[in-house]
Amino acid sequence: MNYGHFNTFKDFYKSIGKFYCPYFKEYIAFNSEGLVHLKFKSRRKARLDKDRNTRLKIFPTTIKIIGQSHTIQGITKKNRFEKRVVNSRVEAALLPVTYYEFLAIIEGVRAKVILKQIENGEKSFLSVIPVYKQKIPPDHGGMF
Repeated sequence: MNYGHFNTFKDFYKSIGKFYCPYFKEYIAFNSEGLVHLKFKSRRKARLDKDRNTRLKIFPTTIKIIGQSHTIQGITKKNRFEKRVVNSRVEAALLPVTYYEFLAIIEGVRAKVILKQIENGEKSFLSVIPVYKQKIPPDHGGMF
């Protein structure tokens, strides 16, 4: 799928809303955090064009991976500062966050999809990462 411009991709992304995941037997939200993460590495640092365009190019595989996966490859739990609304104002609070990883090869594309869940809230798409062929370490003169 050729998006040409990020705004075209943004319209497509927003049209997804939620997508069913058979592994969790629930819907995964495609919210603004995932969209921002595709464009930016961190709050004030944009991704290089090549990195961003690669992620946008393989993004359609994300939906297929979420929709077809029945196995999870990794779970990571961390305490992180996350924004939340308390008494009509936004504040940062240290909350438990769980990241779920799905790895798959679909239509020749190897990708890792990361989902995020804050406390016991809904799971949402966070990122898609291209998985390239692993490099074999050089031989250091050993016999085998």
